[in-house]
Amino acid sequence: MANMRSPEDYHAHFDPKTFLEQFYKNFKVSVSPIIEALHEFWSNFKAPTDTEPTKVRYLEFGGGPSIMSVIFASRHVDHIVFSEYTEANRQAVKSWIAGDPDAHDWMPLIEIVVLELEQGRGIVDESGESSADKEKLERVLNAAANEVKRKIKSIVPCDVNKAPIVQLDGVDVAKPFDVVSTSLCLESCVSSEAHYKSSVAELCKFLKPNGYLFMNGVLEETYYYVGEEKFYNFPLTEKMVKAAMIEAGIEIEKFVAISDIPVDYAEPCDATGLFYTYGRKSVEK
Repeated sequence: MANMRSPEDYHAHFDPKTFLEQFYKNFKVSVSPIIEALHEFWSNFKAPTDTEPTKVRYLEFGGGPSIMSVIFASRHVDHIVFSEYTEANRQAVKSWIAGDPDAHDWMPLIEIVVLELEQGRGIVDESGESSADKEKLERVLNAAANEVKRKIKSIVPCDVNKAPIVQLDGVDVAKPFDVVSTSLCLESCVSSEAHYKSSVAELCKFLKPNGYLFMNGVLEETYYYVGEEKFYNFPLTEKMVKAAMIEAGIEIEKFVAISDIPVDYAEPCDATGLFYTYGRKSVEK
């Protein structure tokens, strides 16, 4: 029986490569409700009315070694700040941006986002494509990948036990964001319902009035495995998530609980469901 790892153990015991191989090696839209949720949110996204064109700002909180959410956001925003707790996970993202051949291959997800979701074309069967078509497809996908890389302006540390919880640098310190997003993160690092609520409230401080908070995660999960390592999770409920958002000044526009968990998510954990939710920050806050 594996020992339960605490949030502080992520620095020494969370392996980015194992995590990415386990959860992000194969993508199937039909069995990935989070991918569908991200597509839904960004397809309907409209920046706050006071945002200048070409100035839409996005903050990813606790992204781990994954850029899944950022890939979707990059099609609609101009300035991305990626924050993450461990140096190893931040380095995994930096390695992909730098073109390291050993970095995780995000092109299959980029292909899904660009072709299947945005263009409705379906994933291309290259065996039936001409060389000219293959070259055109490659250019389209490489351009999308380069767009993600270009728009990630900084990769910074974050920690729910520090104030502020994101260590912004440069111009980002003084400028609020149009969208703050966090995925499968807060429940893995908070210790109580009060801690969860305070962390959501801290996140919302980075939002401009009418800016969006987008969150997705797991419900009632107490642990999950990455390889052989077992990590602690705080068991969130729908009631807790909604209360945290409302108390932080978020006017909830949608909350969806998903009980039919895809097997890739369900096998290494004890979650009873997934959720995604989003809403706007009240102007009063």
